[in-house]
Amino acid sequence: MNIEQIKDHEHNISEKGWTVFRSLYSQEQINIANQELEEIRPVYDAVQKEQGVYQETKNAYHHTVVMSPAQLALINPNPLHDFLEHFFNGRYILNTMGTSYIEPNTGIYTQNIHRDIRSFSDQARLMVNVLIMLDDSTEENGATWMLEGSQNTGKKPDNGYFFKNAIRATGKAGDVLVFDGNIWHAAGENKTDKPRRIITPFFSKPLMKQGLDYPRAFGYDFAHRIPDQLKQILGYNALTPTTISEFYKPREKRFYKADQG
Repeated sequence: MNIEQIKDHEHNISEKGWTVFRSLYSQEQINIANQELEEIRPVYDAVQKEQGVYQETKNAYHHTVVMSPAQLALINPNPLHDFLEHFFNGRYILNTMGTSYIEPNTGIYTQNIHRDIRSFSDQARLMVNVLIMLDDSTEENGATWMLEGSQNTGKKPDNGYFFKNAIRATGKAGDVLVFDGNIWHAAGENKTDKPRRIITPFFSKPLMKQGLDYPRAFGYDFAHRIPDQLKQILGYNALTPTTISEFYKPREKRFYKADQG
């Protein structure tokens, strides 16, 4: 990805609030990710039922990157790396990475109008949402509604205004939708007879708390077995000390590195 392409995508996000990177992943990568998703869904369903949250969270699977080597491979290396470092003007980390499964004619909470950064950050670039399309996303199967320009306001639009003015972000399997964490959006309704599956990695500045402590989830020793780029993305360079002794580590051994912003 050259600097002109990066700037074009940056301009799209700044003006509209979103952009699409076409054919970022191969059909083989998509097929493997879909196969693994089918294998881990029953595990998530069982945990959600055990915790009594199945009805409110079913078909939304959080932090699936921990259980799916194929999903981890999608960010190792990260094809968006150069763009993200340009967008954030420095380092970034994975804030969360899960999977959404929109069944035909079935509701899911992401169909409500929402934004994924809870506190409006205005022009500060704290987080971007990424949506990896595991199936073609069409208006018929629930392509995401995006209210262009709404990344610049903290006020939630009402349903009438939103659905009158929002557009649909369609694409093919392997395409990647990237949008400002402040933009108001909603998943569409799936009116077909097949599911629409997406993987949703969100990336943020390292100073933001992760949705799951990925270094602890993968294990601290995992950092010694992965490339430097993935080590950075998973948050191993932005750890929080838990003791005074850890806080006073020599500079080269500090948990939160000096280049994390």
